[in-house]
Amino acid sequence: RAIEEKEVGDTIIIKTCSRDPSPPPYEYVKGGGGIFNDMAVHDLDMTRFLAGDDPIEILAVGSCHIDKSIEDLPGSEAFDTASCIVRYPNGVSAMVDVCRQSSYGYDQRAEVLGTSGMIATDNVYPNTAKIYKNDYTGNADMPFDFFLSRYFEAYVTETEAFCESLVNDSAVPCTGIDGLVALVMSLAADKSAAEGRWVKFSEIIEQVYCANPTECSLIANDAMFPEGFKPTGDIKSLNEIVLPDVDQKKEAGFADKFKKIFG
Repeated sequence: RAIEEKEVGDTIIIKTCSRDPSPPPYEYVKGGGGIFNDMAVHDLDMTRFLAGDDPIEILAVGSCHIDKSIEDLPGSEAFDTASCIVRYPNGVSAMVDVCRQSSYGYDQRAEVLGTSGMIATDNVYPNTAKIYKNDYTGNADMPFDFFLSRYFEAYVTETEAFCESLVNDSAVPCTGIDGLVALVMSLAADKSAAEGRWVKFSEIIEQVYCANPTECSLIANDAMFPEGFKPTGDIKSLNEIVLPDVDQKKEAGFADKFKKIFG
């Protein structure tokens, strides 16, 4: 809300970091799609939410520093550390860094620098107690190191929103398109790291279309799908197979309202 109401002015730079307490087992990483798809995807999604706009292109890199056992895995599955730069309209940029290990607990923060100020979120601690000594000043406890504790409030909030949608037969706050765009962003990051270049998101949509024409036809022609994600070529006669959006049926004008909020 502070960003939407311009309390810090117009957005200039967005930063997020996501570092887990310890790396997952080898069996989890193997076949999991790589660090961009199973980890950074959440932060990429967050930058889009904070930007209130749809991204243009992405540059990503990855490396392995913590768990050397995964270095034999293909592509970004061999990375336990990665960074991304995302370009948004009006010169806004977002920087994301992720790592599979943080020795001091979950380290997950976000920052938005604006033309008249800055807003940031800090890590979540078990309590607000602080210690002041001649050799240490800081929190009495380390940040949470278990995901159910770290995200307890988030799980409750999203469960309440889901149940409210079921009970009232109303639209959910986060749409399938939001999830799809986040996936496209993570796939583009993976491609960027593999090829060492900036990748436009429309490239990913084109790839998906070639792999599965029926499914990708639905994606490319969805009215709420960001312009930058659409393929460059026209796909004919798709309206005959596109199903109406369920949430649009539930709540008239939801798509327009969504567009007003997110660009």
